[in-house]
Amino acid sequence: METQFGSTLLPNADDIRETITRLIDRLETSLRHLLLEVWDNPENNLRAEGKLKRIFSGHGHPDSCIYAAHDAMLNAALSQDEPGFERACLEFLQLPDQVQASGLEVRGLSEKELGPTACDLLRRAYCDDAGLTADLRAPSVEATKQAVAKINLAREILQTYAPDWAKEFDLLAPQIYLAVNEDPAKSGFGGASVFAAFGSILVNADKIDRLPTVLMTLVHESSHAKLFLYHLDDPVLLNEDTERYTSPLRSSPRPMEGIFHAAWVSARMVQSATCILDNGFCGPDAEELRRQSRQASIVYQDCATEIQRHARMTPLGRQLFDDAQRAMSDVRC
Repeated sequence: METQFGSTLLPNADDIRETITRLIDRLETSLRHLLLEVWDNPENNLRAEGKLKRIFSGHGHPDSCIYAAHDAMLNAALSQDEPGFERACLEFLQLPDQVQASGLEVRGLSEKELGPTACDLLRRAYCDDAGLTADLRAPSVEATKQAVAKINLAREILQTYAPDWAKEFDLLAPQIYLAVNEDPAKSGFGGASVFAAFGSILVNADKIDRLPTVLMTLVHESSHAKLFLYHLDDPVLLNEDTERYTSPLRSSPRPMEGIFHAAWVSARMVQSATCILDNGFCGPDAEELRRQSRQASIVYQDCATEIQRHARMTPLGRQLFDDAQRAMSDVRC
């Protein structure tokens, strides 16, 4: 993504659009290589070729389940898991020829709404190392209806009070999947974003009780997606994954990349909330949004301290962090 001008932290729909176009080109190239050269299954080559042409016809962006299928294929190929690779290729062929719908699309993470293959691929893509999203199920019909209404209202608020943030969100996360933990005793997750299901975010329908929470969840998760795009060409950090450091959002130490992500998305939560409040958003929800912004600012400062102490940043990582530091130095709590 272009980083020479302005702040990388603030919304820039043009840069995002250009970078996503490059990402889609890479996705198509990689899928063609995996399906037609690595797999090279004579019985399915024509079927795979036709499917690729339909998906990458230029009419819309590939659905997030296409990214999830690619991730499954790539991981199996890299680990030399031949049965797993064969299975992943067949799963790709079983998917509908989907592109992302125009406008925001909010659906439950269920076989009924997505189909069994897409649902399984997305569940696997979103399954995290901490186990927070390892036992997902779709919320009830009524809970889904309520969550959809809240999310649509939050999107309208974003459009009204922070239109630049809304434009960027629409590009980063046009698909939202709703899920809850199978075990109701779990503390659960608020949301999730993974590069393996790019174009979508996962939202816990049980955790978006108030409008400010929905707003911050949408900004938080889509900000992860934006940071993923900065990883396309260059690394951000040189720290090893085995290195563990204190994180304000986790009870146990975590890799520096997780702390860097937490800092960056927290800074964007603060900046978006400030934009919404400065543009006239008022009332009880405004007070709650201000409170959540203050909390995000505390999280940012805690993460920034660990980054300054322990992070080994690339020039790109340094630019991303410096932009966040400059933006947060002007925050009024």
